[in-house]
Amino acid sequence: MPPDDLLHGLPPILPDAPIRALILGSFPSVQSLQKQQYYAHPQNWFWRVLQHCKIIEDAQAPYEDRIQQVKESQIAIWDLYHQVRREGSGDDKIQDPVPNNIEDLLNARGPCPILLNGRRRREFHRAFPNLDPDLIPLPSTSPRPLHWNTKASRSAALAEWCQALKFG
Repeated sequence: MPPDDLLHGLPPILPDAPIRALILGSFPSVQSLQKQQYYAHPQNWFWRVLQHCKIIEDAQAPYEDRIQQVKESQIAIWDLYHQVRREGSGDDKIQDPVPNNIEDLLNARGPCPILLNGRRRREFHRAFPNLDPDLIPLPSTSPRPLHWNTKASRSAALAEWCQALKFG
């Protein structure tokens, strides 16, 4: 791909207080990059999951309000990759990924569990072979996986997320 296809991710969302958990996605979708908002695609389940798990009050509230509630819950949001080359929004199209500096974040803000949005354990260890944090792989909130399509699978995915968000 030509150099002008290089995409840069979003800055981390960090609470003022100590971080109790870091939710780590892979890389923002095209729509998220355009809006400069995490999980901006309306079919992504992320904000509905946080509402269901009582981290935020309303998944439809203004973005700034949702972010403030996430910060008040001492949750950080970031992505595995700082920059990539990619056509479209699919993680399967990511090329030449450059990781974010997760190690520096953990060193500066203390250890905390990392909730992997999309069960990206292998990608995490490839990007950070010398890090061994508490990784909690969770179902992707992307609209692509089938676990959001049936009531039973959606219920199971929501239960996994809520259990993981009961940290501390």
